[in-house]
Amino acid sequence: MNVYPTQFHLPEVTAHVVALLERRRLAFERWDEKAEAELTEEVDKALAEAGQRFAEVADDPAYWARLGHTLKEVALPRYFRLAKAQHALELSGYGAWRGGDFLSRAAYAGFGLLGAFVIWRTPIPDWFEPLPLALFLGGPLLPDVQAWWHKRKYAKQLSHLVEDMRQEAVDTRAYQPLNAVDEGATRGGAPDVVAAERERAP
Repeated sequence: MNVYPTQFHLPEVTAHVVALLERRRLAFERWDEKAEAELTEEVDKALAEAGQRFAEVADDPAYWARLGHTLKEVALPRYFRLAKAQHALELSGYGAWRGGDFLSRAAYAGFGLLGAFVIWRTPIPDWFEPLPLALFLGGPLLPDVQAWWHKRKYAKQLSHLVEDMRQEAVDTRAYQPLNAVDEGATRGGAPDVVAAERERAP
């Protein structure tokens, strides 16, 4: 159990850092090693500032060092992989034809009109008639739908990243204050062994 305020738990610190990186990431025209290096510097600054606030409420530098190590060695590389893919999608217009420009949207509407004409001039079943209308009305919005879907997927990935840090903190024992040393360990033995020796003592 973590005895420190919630804001100093690994998932919450990770969420704060990810939100900060997302704001900084938008300033980069392309994703490369230089961008990752600058973002890493932002992480170091954020951890240093949060560490100063943590030091005001607790005297456990080992805990904060372990938290920072876990964030930089586990969460940050994973964030970089996700952000790199998302950055490429954003630059490509989320994979939309012609980047979702005006001409592509007009073409989608035109395809709808063409489909309606084909259905009107050929013996195609009537239940096909709504399809061209849907393409005519909704076609221009397809690039927006694509962008929304990719943004939603990315947001979920970042959310999963933050939640995974909760289990990561447990696995690495980042939640355990390191200054709470077991009495048996300080005497060179396990607690049950020390207790047994006390019972045998006259």
